[in-house]
Amino acid sequence: MTTHNPLRRTLPALAGVLALGLLTTACGGSSDSAGATTTTITFANWADAEPATQAGLRTLISEFERTHPGIKIKSEPISFTDIGQRLLLQVQSGNAPDVAELAGNDTLTTAETQALQPLDELAGSGYKQSIIPAELQLGEVGGKLVAVPWTVGPIGLWYNKKILKDAGLDPSKPPATWDDLLADAEAVHRKNPKIIAFGLDSTNRAFGLDTNWPIIKSFGGQPYQGTTPAADSSGVKSYLDFARQIAKSGYTPANQKAGFFRQPAASDQVAFTVDGPYLKSVVQSTSKVTDQQFSDTWGVVPLPTTDGRPHFSVPTDHQLVLFKSSKHQQAAWEFIQFLSTSPAGIQYTIKSEGSLPPVATLTGDAAKLLDNPIAKSFRDDIVPLVTRPEWGSNYAKAYSPIMSSVQSAMTGSQSIDSITSGLQSDLESALK
Repeated sequence: MTTHNPLRRTLPALAGVLALGLLTTACGGSSDSAGATTTTITFANWADAEPATQAGLRTLISEFERTHPGIKIKSEPISFTDIGQRLLLQVQSGNAPDVAELAGNDTLTTAETQALQPLDELAGSGYKQSIIPAELQLGEVGGKLVAVPWTVGPIGLWYNKKILKDAGLDPSKPPATWDDLLADAEAVHRKNPKIIAFGLDSTNRAFGLDTNWPIIKSFGGQPYQGTTPAADSSGVKSYLDFARQIAKSGYTPANQKAGFFRQPAASDQVAFTVDGPYLKSVVQSTSKVTDQQFSDTWGVVPLPTTDGRPHFSVPTDHQLVLFKSSKHQQAAWEFIQFLSTSPAGIQYTIKSEGSLPPVATLTGDAAKLLDNPIAKSFRDDIVPLVTRPEWGSNYAKAYSPIMSSVQSAMTGSQSIDSITSGLQSDLESALK
């Protein structure tokens, strides 16, 4: 006689239920108490890792979840310094997030892994037409859109009108050439040597080269293109000679980050500095001045040039990317679109990031917030000058020898010809 065992029927059924549950979890889906399916999107970013932007981002994510009840966002905070390398490791291990915040060389290096999802089809013509054209082009690699702008931050030349007037200069005529800037810096330094006449990031890091790249180009130089070094050229030599002049004359302290100059700028201790829109938010948060008071003191114009060459800028934009491995492409795109173009996303970009939004046409509160001379100068005069440096894996190899040469010119006594000859040799080895 066979004994009846109810587990013989229950166990196979239970196994099927568990298997289905595991499959659902692996795909990032879950069900709420009412049985509705919820999609979870992982978002790797540094905004949630920084005190200045953390609260704003979390509020923004909450607003997205409120207006998109079927989608939950799992934020993965990673520091700005680490996120590029962390994402490369996640790609290699098959554990990439759905969406990530990237900037500068990290975007192009990640794109080289072929792990980014082309966004042209998801974005469609409507979204593309809503974005500033020059900013949209920065996310194109190999003819495909693989990144879209979240915050817009081209660099320009900031100048303090009070300091210039005190030095006997005309605040309505900021320098248009680098020779003009040297002359103005000399006047400022002569009037008050304690003031930083010219703030320039000369640190040995990728962002340091980002800051110097448009200035080198304005002197007619470009240290390399592709895998071909061009460091031993008249343009690079002219730039290094300029870097030596501003350091040896005491106009700028060498080996300082762009952020180093923001706090003294808030107390009117910087005459000129190369920076993105962030300077305004730092100065206002420190000194508590109004928009009008800030504009009365500060102005921003395109970086100077020389010998009639074009003016250049580079982007310090934060971009958004979607990984091919994401199982929820449409939901991830909805989140990206919300961050970059929704009224809430635009407000976050302006107020928390101290940057410009990427949308081509501003309306409502955003238009009012950016109705000031600083924002208009960035949008109308500087954004069109943006050019992307030679970002990619070669940039990661090249920035250190290039910035080491800049620092040698600023702090050493070795001839400029000798420095560029050594740099040429170093780049030939690095870019093989």
